[in-house]
Order: sequence, then structure tokens, then C-alpha cells
Amino acid sequence: MRSAVVRLPVVRTFGSAMFALALMVSLAKPARAIKAQDAPAQQTPKQPTVVTTNPPDRPSPPQPRQAQGLGYFIGTWNFSWSGRESALTAGPRSGTITFTRVGDTNFLDVRAEGTVEGAGAFKESAVAAWNETGKTFVLQEKLVNNVDMLSVGDWSSPIAIRFDAQPIRAGGQLLRLRRIYNIVSERSFSVTEEISTDGGPFVRLGTGDFKKAR
Repeated sequence: MRSAVVRLPVVRTFGSAMFALALMVSLAKPARAIKAQDAPAQQTPKQPTVVTTNPPDRPSPPQPRQAQGLGYFIGTWNFSWSGRESALTAGPRSGTITFTRVGDTNFLDVRAEGTVEGAGAFKESAVAAWNETGKTFVLQEKLVNNVDMLSVGDWSSPIAIRFDAQPIRAGGQLLRLRRIYNIVSERSFSVTEEISTDGGPFVRLGTGDFKKAR
């Protein structure tokens, strides 16, 4: 079967993607601030009582608290992905993904390659941008079927990044992806991906595990 190969467009398009991402991350913080200003004043909710079954001499393990930012991703990661194929994503696959900082900017060049189960080799590319002030992580991807997808991630929590993608029309359907990056440790994270079709509820699409190689 013919392998799916995805490459970044020429340098002019790469520069346009970086400009678009810079605009997105610059707008993300003001939009969040405006939303907060418009919201009515609310009373501070009472903190819930935390109940634990751990004995006093065995407290719960601390949650991972990796510093948010490009530095976490820079390097090469091995990954394995399980899940079903869709109009936007390939099926079960494994390989490596490399994040490289673009000069001294807040951008990353992202390159993935590996093998799709039953479909041969694949390559994917993306550009990522980080806004430290707004704790916003933006991804501009070129999907397997050559569709461009822009997603904005909220990385205000040190243990997870929540991505919402812009709706995409493919195969006669309006599709929207949602991803959660769970930061497991300094050298490990997992991704849960969900998809909505024609405005319907989100359903599980797949999960991936990523381990730092170098």
C-alpha cells in the first residue's frame, strides 16, 4: 500500500505559519483577559474536603510539576499510538518525533516519522509556538491528508495541556479534534485524542505514549 508522506511546504509557507502562530499567541492572552472582565463577580467557592485512604506514614505521591515551556519538548521522543483511523488521522502507528527550536525564537520545528500499522512509512511536520505570559501553546500541523489544522493549547496547569482545534471540513463532514497532553514526568507524556463529527459529542479517537530518547 502506498505510504502516506507529509512534508512542510516551502520556506515561504513555513514563514507564513510562524507569522500566523505569532498572531494567535499574541491574541490568546487579551481574549482570555476580556472574558474574565466580562464575567460577573462570584463568591469564592468553599474548598472541598480532601479524603484519602493512604495511611499517615504513606502520603500520596506528589504530582509532577514540570516547568511549562519549549524546553520540555526539545529533543527526540519515541512514541506508540493506538486507536482508529479517521479522515484526519492515521491508525495505529509508532516512530519518533523531534522538536527543534528555531533559532532563539519561541517557535519549534516538529518532525515525526515512523510506520503506520498495515500502511507503511509515514512522515508528518508541524510548527509550534509558545506564549509564556498567557501559558498558550499553539500548533500548526499538516495532516496526513494534506489538510492544515490549527489548534490552541492551554498550558496553565503544569500537569496537562488542553488543545482545541479549529473545525475542519473533510470527507463531507465537519470535524473537530480535541487533545489532552498529560505531563507524566520530565521524560514522559501521553496524549488522548477525541473527535467530534458535525457538531456531535466528542468520542475517543486514540491514545499515544511518548518517551524521551535524547
